[in-house]
Amino acid sequence: MDPEAPQQPQEQQDLPDIPEPAPAPREHVAPDYHKQSHKLRNLAILIVILLLAGGGAYAYLKHQKSQKDAKAAAQAAQAAKPNTGSQIAATTKTYTSPNFYLTFSYPANWTVTDTGGGQMSAVSPATQLKNAQGGTVTGQISLLIRKNTEKLSEFTAGNAIALIDSQKIAYTKPTQNQRANTYLSFLQYASTAGKGLDGIYITGDNGYQKAQAIPLVDVSKADPIISVTFAQCANSSCSGKTTPLTVDSTSWSDASFSGPLKTMLESLSIT
Repeated sequence: MDPEAPQQPQEQQDLPDIPEPAPAPREHVAPDYHKQSHKLRNLAILIVILLLAGGGAYAYLKHQKSQKDAKAAAQAAQAAKPNTGSQIAATTKTYTSPNFYLTFSYPANWTVTDTGGGQMSAVSPATQLKNAQGGTVTGQISLLIRKNTEKLSEFTAGNAIALIDSQKIAYTKPTQNQRANTYLSFLQYASTAGKGLDGIYITGDNGYQKAQAIPLVDVSKADPIISVTFAQCANSSCSGKTTPLTVDSTSWSDASFSGPLKTMLESLSIT
């Protein structure tokens, strides 16, 4: 071999293509449907609880408002009525007058004064009355029985007029000395005409229509003269001076006020 002879480059051999390894497949993680379902269920429960709580609160507030409105309406209705009836005692006592020869029943907490001298009375304790202006005052109610020879000072200013139509009542136990029925008449005195109710009188066979004149001569025909009148007290116990009171014109329409008074008048019996 000639060492100086140039060596021929060896022919490069083509190497076979070696395929690249395929990437490892990704691990497939299945969704946890159980956990998702649990979360949705909890969310639904929370929504229901919130809805129920909201509805309950609304219902409660609505109920409270309804009760408040009903209470306010009841208070307003009560304020519009004469505040008298509940203070007139339902239980009664019976009194027989040796001076007037009559018997009657009256509320048990009233006081009877019958010392002769031409008149007697049964007077209530302090009670709340509505005056002609609609205000509430402390006053008294009196059943006054007078001989017809007594001066009736309430007619000094002239004839009274009928506040409302007279009403006929039947005596509970009439005797042979009295009629079975009589009229109750509701008077406004001339001095206070147009302001309200001044007195309730037994007028016998004489009945009057609203606004009709009621003269002294008619009232004086009765013997004795029996009336219910009202007074305003100077203090809450009615232990001091009183002055005549005109009461609200609607007082008689309140059954709790008129009922006990009517019962007292119906019980009158001439012995």
